[in-house]
Amino acid sequence: MEIRLAHPNEVERIVAILDQAKAFLAASGSDQWQGENGYPNADDVIEDILSGQGYVALLEDQIVAYAAVIDSGDPAYEKIYDGKWAHNNPRYVVFHRIAVASDFSGQQIAQTFLQGLIEGHSGRDFRCDTHEKNTIMQHILEKLGYVYCGKVPIDGERLAYQKIKSKNERALFQNIGDHYETD
Repeated sequence: MEIRLAHPNEVERIVAILDQAKAFLAASGSDQWQGENGYPNADDVIEDILSGQGYVALLEDQIVAYAAVIDSGDPAYEKIYDGKWAHNNPRYVVFHRIAVASDFSGQQIAQTFLQGLIEGHSGRDFRCDTHEKNTIMQHILEKLGYVYCGKVPIDGERLAYQKIKSKNERALFQNIGDHYETD
């Protein structure tokens, strides 16, 4: 899997992936990303790209996942309630708008993508939120070592998770083409 910054000419593909995720969430009974404003939409993706915080995952040169990686935190995260952050670091990285193309669901793409983003950033404190009905994302976050910390006031209420990256954190996966020489 290749992980890199998204390019402006990729907005259409990214929006298609976000629309697939919206349809999946709706079919799952979640109201996450179902608002009248169409969030997340092309304007959000363009803003992410222009801000240098839109990332894509590619398999065989095809975009299969998207996420916004925000190094400057999130003001809503300062209003955590029904809990608290395990570590209240002033600098932390937030993942928002995480989506995987429907053709690639069930293949651990989101887990691999997020782990690669974690490893690729120098920060140690990573935070993310999700809807209470988005049990798939909750499961992925927990597999990656995130801990539930409370709730944050985003689009109503979201479950807040935090991960403190270990100093020498390595990927929890091996790409199919990877091979290691042994003596």
